[in-house]
Amino acid sequence: MKRIFLFLALCLAMDIAVAQTGIYIPSAKPVKNMQLAMQEPEVFCLLVQYDANDSTYSIGDLDMMDSAYNVAFRYDNPKLYSMVIEGYGDANEALTQLRVDAIYNYFSQRCHSAFPIRYATNKIHCSCNGDTTELLRYEVPVDRRTYNCADLPESRRTFNKTIQLNNCVLVTFKNNPDECIGMARGCYVPNQDTTIHGYYASVHMRRGALQYVTNTKDTCPSATFSIEEHLDYKEILDRYSLVPHKKQIILQVGYVVLRSNMKRAYEECSQELADSIFVRFPVTQEQWDNKLRIFSKKYSEKGVEYKALATKKVAGKISINIQAGINVTQIDTLYLGKRIKEEEIGDYFFEVKNNIEQGVFTINGKHYKAYKIDKHGEWEIKKGLRSLLRIIEDQDEEIEEESKPSRARKAKNSDEEIE
Repeated sequence: MKRIFLFLALCLAMDIAVAQTGIYIPSAKPVKNMQLAMQEPEVFCLLVQYDANDSTYSIGDLDMMDSAYNVAFRYDNPKLYSMVIEGYGDANEALTQLRVDAIYNYFSQRCHSAFPIRYATNKIHCSCNGDTTELLRYEVPVDRRTYNCADLPESRRTFNKTIQLNNCVLVTFKNNPDECIGMARGCYVPNQDTTIHGYYASVHMRRGALQYVTNTKDTCPSATFSIEEHLDYKEILDRYSLVPHKKQIILQVGYVVLRSNMKRAYEECSQELADSIFVRFPVTQEQWDNKLRIFSKKYSEKGVEYKALATKKVAGKISINIQAGINVTQIDTLYLGKRIKEEEIGDYFFEVKNNIEQGVFTINGKHYKAYKIDKHGEWEIKKGLRSLLRIIEDQDEEIEEESKPSRARKAKNSDEEIE
């Protein structure tokens, strides 16, 4: 084999006018190291020279064809080749076609098929599992053409500007994944940037936020995503509970529940997952000034705890918004809240005698409730907690419901299918 490549390199370095069967690298410059250039070439050519009026290739031609096959169909060659088989001859088009068909049949028979088939290792990347390798099988795209040299311009009658193509078959192997396995070489869920709207809150997912696999023809799974809102202050206060945490006191003033059939469990993915899902809430300036933040589950070797996310303020068309990013393992309950010290509890909650009522919670043996009913039957809420709530007066709530009924119904849909 080394002698063959040495011979080919010498041929390329010389100004040869007569065609010789061999393997060539299309290049404006001579190839200095043919053996290195043929390891995983982007493009290479097989030239088969026929005697006049002959359609049968020789034993020497077969050796070169075997060498070309061993490169283009090698199992561990990461290049995915398509083939163009071009026959050059004279007015005897039938003879030229026989030569082209003979070369095509050689590669088909080597694959034990009616057409060339390639088995190759294909490196893919998965957002969850990182880099891996799959076994790929594809029908090699083959374009067969015949030419009468008399009908071609002078520049098309030669190869590499030096080799006459008359009575030759030129086979060009080109790395062309789009043609071999299709242009859609990847699975992205969702397949484009997608926003899911609730009544107030919204979730923006970047392309592939739930899962992506690149350089593969795998079929993308069907995905659903839903957002369930609990932001009405009366609902929150009536059934009040703190954000779950063993060591810290985190008061909550609302929450959303995110659900998807594509959620990943912690430690299921070997790849580090990026924050590519963004949850946004409209807030008042008073809520932002009082350091309202978004809390989500954080996983570690010590266990699971709710911690404040990197919450930022973003401008909206009507109101200001706060936004934080999570990854697919954190699709769960997200709270709006604030971390406080134990001595500050009295600034936000009323102390009560027992914990038998709904919405009462206990800290260090003392019982607290988020509101009480005054003598007029009105809800009384302490100033500290009120500053963190999105409170809309009853009259405004009725107007809001009447003006946006369609959006309210949309927010109650259990699942939204995404593409």
